[in-house]
Amino acid sequence: MKKKYPLRTILTAGAVLVVAFLVLGAVSVAGWEYSNSNYFCSTACHAVHPEETFAHQSSHHANVDCVECHIGRLSTFRAMLEKSGHIVHAWTFFAGYERPLYAPSFAGAQESCEGCHTQEPHRHNTVNAYTRFGSDRRNTEKKLTMTVRLNGRTFGGEERRDIDWHSSGAVRYISDDPQNQQIRWVEATQPDGSTLVYSNVAAPLGEAEINEADKQVMDCADCHNRAGHPFRDPEEEIDRALADNRLSAELPFVKARALELLEQEVESEEEARELVKQAWDKYAADFPDLEKSNPEAWNAAREFMEERQEFMTDLMVRSQFVDAGEVSWRSFPDHNGHKLDPGCFRCHSGRLQADDGTPITVNCTNCHSIPLVTKRDRVPDHFLSLIDMKKPTSHRDPAFMSKHSELSSEICETCHGDLRFGVSDRTYCSNSGCHGEVWQYLDLDALRTIAAIETAEENEAAN
Repeated sequence: MKKKYPLRTILTAGAVLVVAFLVLGAVSVAGWEYSNSNYFCSTACHAVHPEETFAHQSSHHANVDCVECHIGRLSTFRAMLEKSGHIVHAWTFFAGYERPLYAPSFAGAQESCEGCHTQEPHRHNTVNAYTRFGSDRRNTEKKLTMTVRLNGRTFGGEERRDIDWHSSGAVRYISDDPQNQQIRWVEATQPDGSTLVYSNVAAPLGEAEINEADKQVMDCADCHNRAGHPFRDPEEEIDRALADNRLSAELPFVKARALELLEQEVESEEEARELVKQAWDKYAADFPDLEKSNPEAWNAAREFMEERQEFMTDLMVRSQFVDAGEVSWRSFPDHNGHKLDPGCFRCHSGRLQADDGTPITVNCTNCHSIPLVTKRDRVPDHFLSLIDMKKPTSHRDPAFMSKHSELSSEICETCHGDLRFGVSDRTYCSNSGCHGEVWQYLDLDALRTIAAIETAEENEAAN
């Protein structure tokens, strides 16, 4: 005779299992939510980069959770599978780690950026305006304005290619460094299906290396890599503060003094506050005439400085990093630009060339207009006359940047006016936005080599 379990026992066991399942489910959900929180990401695991947290909070993506970009907007089960791969990072608890760290697990743009941003191409160009200040006594202000051609060149009947082409899946590249700052090989698929291949003439790869290398498909994050964690140049921060009147440009040498202050290393917020106080006291001692000649203005300036002390302290702390001297804002390159970091010049520097010597285009006006630099908000006539003009054939040469000064002649004055080079901003060719900057990642020597070969071939053909 079989012995049956009492109904009460069965019901009790069932109730226990249900309660246990519900508790386990609640704990699992809570644990999952916690492990996906910004707090967990920035403190429990990623306290190795305390700067990243502040950078994220000061970015335009401050309201976007870490996992939405670093894992992507995936289904729960796919996200769990993706996150399970992070267990390999546990080894760093024992073996240690080097700074700065990189994020090889970053989700592709289709699974992160495009969750918010449309996949539709840009239908317009934008006008960007920047305000810059000098380090002279008057903190001389000048404005730089240029059109960024997101939709390509849309006038003069010229062929155009919008910026979205780069992230359309048409470009593959090989890079052998974790931050993709040095690109060794590029393959670009054209609209007709043909491909163009470019190799880095300064660091070429062999055929076997190209075949074995991991070829990355370019997407949004290859240029917008610091959208969620911007580390700005301290000088740029000060220019923004002066433009917003958080610092007064009426104070003599205030930009130079602020830069000098930010270059000092600090270990705590208290030390930063003390250095800011000392800087203001020294400023008062260096400019005593301000108080004597105009006490009302000086008192107003002093009140202003005291009000801005909190701002300067905050800015000073933000410009510092843990392990000062080893890691700085320069340790986090921004690929969206080409002045302080290689950025666009990773491909458009002149080094990446096809077998016949044709470089990937190095022509500023393909991507943006010539920068307009003004000091009194007056647009000069020599600039206005060229806004809607079609490029001559010579100006479309992929290596035009290395030739334009050598090609200058009287015929150029027909369009450009007086051909005086320099940085005075009084003529078209004395543009400080071009010639007043150091483009350290532009390889004009590589372009000049191409120009010399072309000239030799033309001479040989003529003979």
